[in-house]
Amino acid sequence: MRQLRFIFLLLTVFGELTGQSLTENVPGKVSFISSQNIYVKFKSTAGISTGDTLFVSAGNTLIPVMTVKNLSSVSCVCTAISEANLQVDKIIIAKAKIITPQAEKTAVAVKPQENQVKKVLSDSLKKDEVKNELKQRIKGSLSASSYSDFSNTSASNSNRFRYTLSLDARNIADSKFSVDSYISFKHKAGDWGEVKSNLFSALKIYNLSVRYDVNKTTQISLGRKINSRISNIGAMDGLQFEKSINNFSMGAIAGTRPDYTDYGFDSKLLQYGAYVGYSSKKTGITNESSLAFMQQTNNSKTDRRFIYLQHSNSIVKNLYFFSTFEVDLYKLTSDSLPQNTFNPTGMYLSLRYKITKNISLSGSYDARKNIMYYETYKTYIDRILETELRQGFRFQVNYRITKDIMVGVQSGYRFLKSDPHPSKNAYGYLTYSRIPGVNISATLSATLLESNYMNGKILGLSISRELFKGKLSTDIGYRYVDYRLPENLLNIRQSIAEMNLSWQIFKNLSLSMNYEGTFEKLDKYNRIYLQVRKRF
Repeated sequence: MRQLRFIFLLLTVFGELTGQSLTENVPGKVSFISSQNIYVKFKSTAGISTGDTLFVSAGNTLIPVMTVKNLSSVSCVCTAISEANLQVDKIIIAKAKIITPQAEKTAVAVKPQENQVKKVLSDSLKKDEVKNELKQRIKGSLSASSYSDFSNTSASNSNRFRYTLSLDARNIADSKFSVDSYISFKHKAGDWGEVKSNLFSALKIYNLSVRYDVNKTTQISLGRKINSRISNIGAMDGLQFEKSINNFSMGAIAGTRPDYTDYGFDSKLLQYGAYVGYSSKKTGITNESSLAFMQQTNNSKTDRRFIYLQHSNSIVKNLYFFSTFEVDLYKLTSDSLPQNTFNPTGMYLSLRYKITKNISLSGSYDARKNIMYYETYKTYIDRILETELRQGFRFQVNYRITKDIMVGVQSGYRFLKSDPHPSKNAYGYLTYSRIPGVNISATLSATLLESNYMNGKILGLSISRELFKGKLSTDIGYRYVDYRLPENLLNIRQSIAEMNLSWQIFKNLSLSMNYEGTFEKLDKYNRIYLQVRKRF
């Protein structure tokens, strides 16, 4: 009875208090990645619209990675807006809208109940605090995929297979232990000998860790894991510790880096470090910073020593800022003598601003040097001779003309000091969702490329439709590609056809099929992708 009373009061106060659009974070997963689009699957896309930004989670920070071009009742077709390395089954967050239209009518009436609601809420939290925190929650997926490539050329046909396990098990058996993993195994038909000679050529462990929550403010994890406080450093095999005190946190890590050739385990690549962080969260405002010191070695010799700074905030309304900086503190002289230094080697800035409900802007600046690992790549010195600063700008604007019509433009500019000409690209699209009479969504797109090595354009059209109340989703597309290679005066013209089919067989079982055909004047290339996924 007390729980029913609490739920009623909570819904009364928070469900009808405002008439504006609220949002909630809705998780989804990357289901398929093509050369142009990223497909994200949700339980429902209610509250998500064309042009919305989707995010990945880095600790308590949401980092924008793509925008919605097209959507059905359970899936979204998206365009990348960052250089994040997204994989199939990667968790994606959407800020779905929640509309509460009767706010003004009920806001005054519920005010006398606020103190009572707070008391019920406080009592409930105190009573169930430990129980709720230690409640077991397990979710994940198991998938099997095949990639088949065949053509009319002299190149051999190939069949590749990939099996993926994703698991997020929180508070196993209502304990303080949690397990997180993302593992894939891929191999090529008829080439099992390579797998036998090196297991890690096929087995890729991107994440496999056990976490123990000592208490609310202290965590210990063991295994392979990316630390969200220092995400750009990448995955680490070993022990990680973090302690929080109010808005501040401090941590230490010790272990090894994955092998740089096959992403396997390498005990020679020892690394260790420490970091401090600050996090402040208020209603609609976040402010997070972290500073880390890292030492990386190879065979006990210093490979790299650097400091890393990461900062993000949404202090200004509708404005989100994210940045990372790296400074190297060690180098070897021409005589192979160690020397302390202070050399900035990396800076990345990203800004996203929602001007109005229908217009949003985003941009980024990338200025990073090729990192010098003095021991790891000593035998590959030719690959690290070039240390010039590379710079890159990206800019994007999205405008919602009507509820169902969306237009957007994205551009990029990148150059090396050694390049005679910078690289430039521009991408634009026009999307019309739920076209009256035919109930399909269509997207027109165009891409222009210009670099030292290639100039070209891509024109495309794709249409999609849902059948059987969203259980079956279809998507077909065509792209015309015209490339010119200035060095050898070679022109390449291609017609690319693509067909996608997604079938939700049961609630937790789905089948995806994709065909992509590339047609040139004489040659024809075909690729067929099949995937079966079971969620649990």
